Amino acid sequence: MPHGLNLAWNTVLRMVDGFFSILPNLLIAALLYLAIYFLGGVFARIVSSVARKSRMDFTLAHALGKLTAVGTNVIGLLICAVIVVPNFSPDKLIAGLGITSVAIGFAFQNILQNFFAGMLLLWQKPFGIGDEIKAKDFEGSVEDITIRTTILRTYGGEKVFIPNGVLFTEPVIVKTAYGRRQIHLQLPLQKEADPSHAVEIAKNTLAQLSSISKDPAPEVYITASGANPTLDVYAWAGAKNNQIIKATDEATFHINRALSQNDKAA
Repeated sequence: MPHGLNLAWNTVLRMVDGFFSILPNLLIAALLYLAIYFLGGVFARIVSSVARKSRMDFTLAHALGKLTAVGTNVIGLLICAVIVVPNFSPDKLIAGLGITSVAIGFAFQNILQNFFAGMLLLWQKPFGIGDEIKAKDFEGSVEDITIRTTILRTYGGEKVFIPNGVLFTEPVIVKTAYGRRQIHLQLPLQKEADPSHAVEIAKNTLAQLSSISKDPAPEVYITASGANPTLDVYAWAGAKNNQIIKATDEATFHINRALSQNDKAA
């Protein structure tokens, strides 16, 4: 028992001696890391400021600043580790983490994919906040674009978080990309209606509607649909969903009313 106590005591003494022997290195490493941490914050602000001055997206500029700070801190930790443990070598650490990094890579594959996809989306800007898009089974207005997800407000008032990896690898329809979209109406005509006169009435009616674009001008055709002819209307309206709904509703209502009034007058 006394031998065991003596062995334990000697072990404690060696640990204490070891601690005091590296204490100066610990103090130097701590002061150096504080300086590097401060520099990391300065570098992050510089990178963010330069990115914003170059008209880069605010979220992307902020992310680049954060990455700069993280990278600086990692380098600082490696330098401090070499100071505290002179035998430490960063290349040995990287080699030792080889298998571990593969496992971590698989575990965080989706997270990293969404992160880098978000960076690329913010850089390329295929759509922006306020644009109306359709991705997968979701359709609505973009409320926010973060590093990992894009927040979509559906036309039904629901909030959807779409991973950026999906938006980067899958087809996305940007409905408000060009400012105008085409609407297509099929309006049945009476069997005895004069087709050429119906086309003229439809064009005159569309020309009076503020919700219908005048350039390009609407196009109206007659097509056969069963026993009765059909009025095929192609017109352009504002690209937003509420503008399309309004234009479709007004065009349908006013054309049908004009055709009805013409039939009564005849």
